[in-house]
Formats: sequence, structure tokens, C-alpha cells
Amino acid sequence: MQFGGRRLMGMRKRGAGCTGPEACCLVLLALFCIDQCKLVESAAATHAGQVQASAIQQQQQQQQQGAGPSSLRLRGVGALEAAQQELPPWRNLNLPVTDRVADLVSSLTQDEKLGLMNNYQQPVERLSIGGYQFWTECLHGHQERGSGAVPTIFPQPLLLASSFDDSLAWQVFNAISDELRAKDNAEYAKTGNRKGLVCWTPHVNIFKDPRWGRGSETFGEDPVLTGRMALRVVQGLQGSDPTYKKIVATCKHFLGYGMEGAEGYSRYSHNTNISPQDLTDTDLPPFKACVQGAGALGIMCAYNAVNGTASCASAPLLKKLLRSNMGFDGYVVSDCNAVQALEWGHKAYPSMRDASAAAVKAGVDLFCDKADELKPALAEGLLAPSDIDTAVNRTLAVRFATGQFDLPRLNPWADLPISTVNGRMSRLLARTVVQKGIVLLKNKAPAGSSKPLLPLDKSALSKLCVLGPLANSAEHMMGNYYGKFDADVAATPLQGIQEELAGSGVKVEYAQGMDIMGQIHYDWPLETALETCQGADAAVLVIGSSMIENDKSPDGSLRPAHEGEGLDRNNLDLPGRQADLVRALARRAPGLPLVVVLFNGGGLDVGWIDRLPAASAMLSAGFPGQEGGRGIADVLFGRVNPSGRLPITWYHSNYAYRVSQLDLRMRPDATSGYPGRSYRFVSDASYVLYPFGYGLSYSSFEYSQLRLLKNEEDGCVSVGAEPAFCLRVTVSNSGGAAGEHSVPLFLSHETARGKDGYPLQSLRAFKRTKLLEPGSSEDLEMLLSQSDFVMPRPSDGVDALHLGPWEFTVGSFKGAAGSGGQVGSMPAASITAEVTLPY
Repeated sequence: MQFGGRRLMGMRKRGAGCTGPEACCLVLLALFCIDQCKLVESAAATHAGQVQASAIQQQQQQQQQGAGPSSLRLRGVGALEAAQQELPPWRNLNLPVTDRVADLVSSLTQDEKLGLMNNYQQPVERLSIGGYQFWTECLHGHQERGSGAVPTIFPQPLLLASSFDDSLAWQVFNAISDELRAKDNAEYAKTGNRKGLVCWTPHVNIFKDPRWGRGSETFGEDPVLTGRMALRVVQGLQGSDPTYKKIVATCKHFLGYGMEGAEGYSRYSHNTNISPQDLTDTDLPPFKACVQGAGALGIMCAYNAVNGTASCASAPLLKKLLRSNMGFDGYVVSDCNAVQALEWGHKAYPSMRDASAAAVKAGVDLFCDKADELKPALAEGLLAPSDIDTAVNRTLAVRFATGQFDLPRLNPWADLPISTVNGRMSRLLARTVVQKGIVLLKNKAPAGSSKPLLPLDKSALSKLCVLGPLANSAEHMMGNYYGKFDADVAATPLQGIQEELAGSGVKVEYAQGMDIMGQIHYDWPLETALETCQGADAAVLVIGSSMIENDKSPDGSLRPAHEGEGLDRNNLDLPGRQADLVRALARRAPGLPLVVVLFNGGGLDVGWIDRLPAASAMLSAGFPGQEGGRGIADVLFGRVNPSGRLPITWYHSNYAYRVSQLDLRMRPDATSGYPGRSYRFVSDASYVLYPFGYGLSYSSFEYSQLRLLKNEEDGCVSVGAEPAFCLRVTVSNSGGAAGEHSVPLFLSHETARGKDGYPLQSLRAFKRTKLLEPGSSEDLEMLLSQSDFVMPRPSDGVDALHLGPWEFTVGSFKGAAGSGGQVGSMPAASITAEVTLPY
């Protein structure tokens, strides 16, 4: 007998204290032994069949008020089926989910349906259906704002992307979904309500402008890297169970979102012009990875308009492109206030009533907004009842998919305890992300030494000074969308360093130096910081950007963070007067070896620090989450070898002055002098500080035996039905430190690149080595399919296969800036091959 895709088999032995055949507890039926027998539950992964009848029994009881256990004497499979037939179809576990959903929708009154159009779906007490809050954030951990267990705060997604490790992305979001399920289990046991089974994650927009305040929520500027990470995030959240989704993922923001506010426009009124080429090879691929690759059940439409039509009122986007062309079959939710903004932002509709009706007609199923105007819109004929039915059908299908209308213990995660939340394994995983994501930007020898400053040698230190406004602030590590964190668990850079040096005899002294925003009278803290470093053997300076609200700005008024949702950066400079602290150390303690640690979302123009002789080393730590301090210390002292690569281009300030935030086109325009965006299109090296994929190491790696194999040649395996190539390369650790190494593969068409809107080069694959000891090597293989050799036509943006000579480059792409001959500089190897498909 089938239950939601599972076959129920087996029977349980008689329970203790049960006597007689009527009182036996059966596996299939899980009957109550009247007044004597207790239901014995086993592990979640194996007990679905054992508790099935108990689920049916309890669901039946909900429909038969006043019926006690004595009225539910079921015997055998036939009795089970009979019991199911007595339930309303939407409660019948034997029916397909589509039939159950359709029956429930048909059972609702119009007002009850309207109560399900908002992100908080109202309870339907008549049918014993509880209310449910769709709005749960898990960008890099559950955004807990209540009194529940404090979740693990992982690094922001941009730092995760720096690892170039999509398997790590799966691990992180599998852990996050475990924590969410554990919290749901606890909530259900306590209140009978369900919690946090739909997440508005991942954020898969492309990070186009370096000033964008939400860039750190993304996976960077490359659509392939973003798509690969997004796919694994969705898989980690939704799980692989054939019956239930662990957590429903909601990929956002569809489509073309990339600014908060600039030049008189906000995200509520901005129109993003997307060319057919940009749509095909930049904006759409991550959403295709979500929908077609991973089967995401949720999409959030964006605030902005696309080519003149607001995203949340665009049937061409939501119905034709998303559903018809891409095959999406889940629910669409508006971003919060996006429906209201149709009226007062885009000014596309004269009233909220018209805007609400337009959104539903266009394909929005759930408002993160008030839905009050839908009832009068129905009365006035702006909407048909069938429009509401369609929307409610989709959102209820999501709730069925998470098992909300079945007992929680029927799902494989029912036994996850609350101790799962922020447990030891999650904390270790968060630390691993920091270790793998940190990008080493600079590592040179201090004056008088022939050895690079990092990793710091404990035996050569007697005193280490730790400075900077971010050195001992846990909150500044968290980024955004974290809700709250456990201060007893989190470790700041100062605390991480102190833990690392405990018992070593090295004295650690700390001074803040200044507030993150700087101060009017900042001379005293500055002098204190300089005094703290007297007699030190080295200094670690932690500076950068902030995504939290600060108590005071330099003029004494309240001032928000430097970047974040609703707030783009004005420029690419270090915020406040932090540059003064760097310069003061360099000028007044020129012999002090200095390590600069940056907290940042987008890139910062720190080229002047890169050129500063006193600053021997510099690394980017993003917003590293609760384990940030420990992961940073691991890198500083060589417990791990940095292997992160930048998932975005870091620009000089002149780039930000040259491009408007309102113009998010990817392709350059020679007529206007517009340089384009990202490493795929910007050809002027004078704009670039650090290129996409940049990242140093404590060791040196070499590539050899780069070779391209055709399908079925020497073990090369086809990708699906398409002809394939396999690119193989041997990666060797030629340095003196063990380490991992990520290897990106770039493709560039020899004759078309840079012409007619074709990219200069494009990432097509990436892989990480295992931990390589000095002198060891590993053979890597990356598969390429026919689709990797297509590029969108200039005329209509349709993908077209390009044959002829292609250049295959591993490591550093063609034209990338070098790394000044530093140890651990980026290796590269290229081959050019004639591609003929099919062959």
C-alpha cells in the first residue's frame, strides 16, 4: 500500500502490557492499546510505516470531534483503507498530493481563501487548519528573532562563494535545514504549530555594481558560479526525500535586481534594462539552476521593473518566462512592499486595489504585503475567483510538500532534537567556511626579512598588538539577516587570536583605535592604539565595512551602516576615517610588520594599502559569521592555508565614478565609453585592482599535463545526451606548505571574444583539490557539455553554438592582473583546441 510515495510494510511485535489480539500494537496500524498500550516510536529514517496508522487515526480524530479511541478500533489493511475513505480527500494520505490540494481549495470559502493570500496565512478554524508564516529567512542561518534556540550564523554567501566549493554550500544549507527542522519539531511539540519550513533563500541575483549594498548576500558576479552554488543551496535546503521537502527554497529576486538607491531612484522605482544577450547569459542562468536543476518550489519577484514593467506585475516574466519557458511549478511571492510599490514607487497603477489585482493576474501567489484590497478587487471584477484559486492552490501545495497537513513524525527529520541547533558540528562547519573562503590579497616580507609575513610564527613573537574598530565586535562579523547570535559562542578576531595564543607566552594587547565611523575627537583613541603597539613584534589591524546600525556618526547623530538592504555605498573607499589609522601606523611605526584584515561586502579600493610597504599582508574576510574570529586566527597562524578566490572583481574608485548605478548593462558600449561589467566584459585593466578569481596561498601550485579529451576518449564520460569534452589537468603543490587549491576553468572563443557583445572569457567549471602535501599532486577532471560552447546571438539573445577555436584556461583567466611575484601567486595554463560538434 502506498503512502505519499512510500510503501508501508511490516508489523510490530506486541507492546509491553498489551493482551489479546484487539490490543496488539501493529507496525502498520500503530493502534492504541486501549488504556494500556503506548505508541513506541523508532528512528525517524525508518519509522514512517510504524506510525502511519497513528497519523491517520489522529487526522481522523480531528475531523470527528468527540470520537474517542474506543470508536477507532481498526484491524488490518482493509480497516486502514476504510478509515482513509472516511476522511475528507485532502486528509487522505492515499491520494496524490495534487488531488488533496484541489480538494482542500474546493472546501474553502472565498474569505478563507483570501486569508491565505498574505505571507501570514490565517488559520481556518472550521477545518482545524492552523495559521502559517511563510516568511522565514535563512540567508546564512535561520534569522531567529524570537525566544527560540539561537541558530548557527554562517558566513555571508559571498564568502561561501569565495571557496569555489559547491559541495561546501550543500553542507552548509543541509545543516541550516536540519536546524530549521529541529526548531519546527520543538515548536510543534510545544504549541502544535508549524514553523520555518519555507525559506526565502537563496539570493541569486548577479552582483553587478560594486556599490550595491546587498552584494554580500549573493554568490558574486559570475552566473555559472552563482548557478552552481544556488543549485547546491536548494538541494541542501529541500533534501532528497521522495515524499517531503525538508525546507522549501525560494530563489530571489526575479529578475534583474541590483541596486538599492541612487541618483534619485530607489529599488521601488528603478527600471533595469536587460538586453536579450544579458538575459540569456547573465540574469537567467542562476534561476534556471534553481528551477530546472534543483527543483526549487519558490520564487520571489523583485522590486524593480524590467524593461519598463514592474517585475511583480509582469505576466511576460512570471507566466511566460518563468512558468511556460522554464517549467516552474511552485509558488511566487512578492518581495515585501513590492505590490504596494506598484502604486507609489513605479506609479504603474492608480490604487493599491488595481496594483493588487495586477500582481495576482500576472502570477503572484502570495503577498509579502497587505492583501486587503483583493476582496474589493473581486467584487469589482478586477479579479476572477479562479485567479485566487490558482494562487491558493500553489501555496497550499507548498505546505503539503513540507508535510504540514500530516503528522511531523511521518517525515524523516521528525527526531532531530533542539540540540541540533548551533551544535558542535554546525560550528565546525561555519569555521570551515571561513577557512576556505578567506582570500589572501597580499603577503610580502617585512623590511629586513626574506620571508613573507604570513603565517605568523608564534615562536618569533613576544608581543602582538590587535587594533581596529572591528577587531573585537562580534556583531560586525554577522553581516545581515542574522536575527540574533550567541555571544558566548561567537569569537571576534581578538578572541580568536587570544584562543590561538593561549599558553604560548605571547602577550596580546588590544586597542580599538576609533569607532567604525570615526570620531570628531578621535586623536586620543588613535594615540592609545599607537602606544599599545610599542614594543610589539607585529600588529593585526581589523577594519572595513559595516552592515549594522552604529550608535553615533562623526557629527553625533544616528547613522546607519555603510552597506546593506536599502543602502548602497557611495564609493569604494574605506568608510569613516579608518584610513587614518592605517596611515598613522605606517608612518609612526614603520618598522612594525602589519597585517590588515578586511571585513567587507563588495570590494574596497585598498590599492594604496597594497602599495604600502609597512602593510606586508592583507586578507579579505567578508562578513564571516559567528566563527569568524577563529577562522581568521586559523589563517593568520597557518593552521590552514588560505585557498579562497574572489567571486567578484575589485575595482579602483575610478570605475565607480565612470558607471551609473542605474545602468546595469553587462556589455560595454564603445560609443558612450561605457566599460561594461564584470571580468567577462571589462577589458580596461586600469579599472581593476584585483580580478575575479584572485587569491594567494602560503604555498605554490603548478599545472601540468593540461589536455582536452572528446567523449568516450580515454574514459571521458558524456554529460547527459550531449556530446562532451573532458578537460584534465595535474595540480602539484610545489611550495613548502600543505594546502588545498581551487581550479577554475575559463573558456574564450578565439575569434569572437570581445566582439558583438560576446564575452572576453567565461567561467565554465571549477574544482578543488584535496589537501596536497608539499611535493604531491592530484589529477582533476572537469566535464564540458555542448551547452558550454554556446553564446547568445546579438540580434535576439538566443543561444547559438559556436564552433572553431576555443581557448581553455585553468587558474587565472586571460588578461587577469598578476600578483607581483608573491609567493602563492596564481598559476595559469592554457591550451587552444578546435571545437567541432557534434563529432
